Amino acid sequence: MADGGARQGPLSGISVVEFTGIGPAPFAAMLLADLGARVLRIDRPGGYPPPDPGLDFNEMGRHAIFNRGRHAVRLDLKAPASRDLVLRLVGAADALIEGYRPGTMERLGLGPQPCLAANPRLVYARMTGWGQTGPLALTAGHDLNYVGLSGALSLFGQDGTVPRAIPPLVGDMGGGGLMMAFGLLAGILEARQSGLGQVLDAAIVDGAAALCALPKALRLAGAWAGPAGTGTLDGGRHYYRQYRCADGRFVAVGAIEPAFRTALLDGLGLLDDPRFLLGREDDEAHCTRRLEEIFASRDRDHWADLFAATDACVTPVLGLEEADGHPQAAARGAIVTIDDVAQHAPVPRFSRTPGAVAVSPAQGTRNTPGALRDWGLSEDEIEALIADGIVEAG
Repeated sequence: MADGGARQGPLSGISVVEFTGIGPAPFAAMLLADLGARVLRIDRPGGYPPPDPGLDFNEMGRHAIFNRGRHAVRLDLKAPASRDLVLRLVGAADALIEGYRPGTMERLGLGPQPCLAANPRLVYARMTGWGQTGPLALTAGHDLNYVGLSGALSLFGQDGTVPRAIPPLVGDMGGGGLMMAFGLLAGILEARQSGLGQVLDAAIVDGAAALCALPKALRLAGAWAGPAGTGTLDGGRHYYRQYRCADGRFVAVGAIEPAFRTALLDGLGLLDDPRFLLGREDDEAHCTRRLEEIFASRDRDHWADLFAATDACVTPVLGLEEADGHPQAAARGAIVTIDDVAQHAPVPRFSRTPGAVAVSPAQGTRNTPGALRDWGLSEDEIEALIADGIVEAG
């Protein structure tokens, strides 16, 4: 349901004003919009400035999946009259999302105090890397810095070294955007009980640290005591790691439990090798080497087919485009095509009130002043705002 029809999903009836940024805040807004929330993006005149020529989100158009589900209106936030418009929008919203450095919204006259005065039930959600307080609060940073300081980056090492970088998933998306969406909804639920809003301080470094709860618990218990890459869950055991195949692609082996390991060994013809069955740590080098040799003898899809109907926990490592076409994704309708772009369907799934993509990425990327009608503004008011240079013409 892109660009038409009523919104649907369990968050229908929730309204959010989003101040455009990059990374985690738009991701959080997309999750909310996919499940039915009405989200209006407040963008800058000309669109958001690219941090790098290769990251110009204004030019991504139909590929800007993270901008789907909501319309954008470009406002000159430095114009004094724009403050009145924003406060009017905030007065009709359940929550506000902003991802600027601490103090930016205050300098615009749109910090928590005036916004909560305009709407005492508002959840004012602030996304930053370091948080609103602390010695690093006002300093610059990116995903790699936040996951590095949280301890999460150290968990991705192999052979005594940590990776040069990891994609912005654990930090920006998981510790940032997902945690913000979770906290924002919690705040809205509480406000509906108390009648009072509050400020949500969503720091990526905090969220990334929270995602480390399981590995940290294992380390504290002595079950994951060695350096990165030596534990059961990070590649230190032959039965839980990736293996390169003859075609240069990989399979993921996750046969931790004895029954699953037996299925793995049976499929590979290794049930008669006692060093696999004993599971002694001093046999790890032999076991890993043998699996490397065997998996390298055939291509990835051979192994995927061989183990497809078993509990050996052997699966192909797919690229992003490959994953879209996998039978599991197809059977669950996990991928939808909008603007000729394959992208994930709304998650998670609800049986009675499923989510839907209400606005396509291409439409969500464009400036749409008419979207202000859904927030109570008349055509005359919108035209006046455009004429005064407060709202950019569509």
